[in-house]
Amino acid sequence: MVKILIRIYNWFKLLSQTFFSLLKVLFMSGKVLQVDKQDKTNENLIILGNGPSLQDFLDKDSKYLASIDLMAVNHFAISDYFTELMPKYYVAIAHDLYLEDVQEHFVEASNKLFKSIAEKTTWHMILFMPREARKYQRWQKDISKNKNIEIKYFNLTPVEGFRSTRHWFYSKNHGMPRPHNVMVPSIYLSILLNRKKIGLLGADHSWLQNIIVNKDNEAMFVNKHFYDQKLTYKRFDYMGRTFLSLHEILNTFSQAFKSYHILNTWAKSKDIKVLNLTPDSFIDAYERQELEEFKRNN
Repeated sequence: MVKILIRIYNWFKLLSQTFFSLLKVLFMSGKVLQVDKQDKTNENLIILGNGPSLQDFLDKDSKYLASIDLMAVNHFAISDYFTELMPKYYVAIAHDLYLEDVQEHFVEASNKLFKSIAEKTTWHMILFMPREARKYQRWQKDISKNKNIEIKYFNLTPVEGFRSTRHWFYSKNHGMPRPHNVMVPSIYLSILLNRKKIGLLGADHSWLQNIIVNKDNEAMFVNKHFYDQKLTYKRFDYMGRTFLSLHEILNTFSQAFKSYHILNTWAKSKDIKVLNLTPDSFIDAYERQELEEFKRNN
């Protein structure tokens, strides 16, 4: 009897999630250009996360990485490797990259990023941005001057509920699993691009090791990137506007890791493999594989 009640509860929970997801799509999503499924030079793609482990691969495997289709994320373009590897795709989703009313240091960092992308990109590159960013002009000022950069928008709307329904929304680019980390939309977009194998590098996600609570009860953490020159503990912000408490931070992490499992289910339904090539990564959703094996099967 208990099992039956649990099944009934779970069914109604999924029904409720599906209903509210439909409302979110109706009111939050908008028309965007269809992701071009034919825009590829090979069946495989590697997503370059900005985690600290990426540096080892950049040191040892830059020649191979320059030969395969790549997707870079967020602040990768401030490094010299951007022009060396010439990623085919670029994904930037952090709200502080395009919102106007954020803390000044976020404005400075985002201006530096988009100016760097605009000045360095001498090859055709697709820049994926959230549809919401379209109405903000600051980030577009420099990007619009470079005709090599093609901007494509996508909906960040979180979609949950019955598997078949959410997969339909995903395939139509109406929404995705909760995008609490840039790797979520990056994997989502790679699946939309219909790549058969998607490798993840620099996806350490080892944030849990880097959290402290100071004497003022402020949750602090070090968000390590391969390009960081200096590492300092900082408060975890939300959209560059407010700071989060520890339980809110942990909930954000939990939602991101859950989204990876949801994306893996969708990928498998399309006969697509997402492979975690990052050693010691905290992501537990995808099959592990070393880069050398990925190379052999490329």
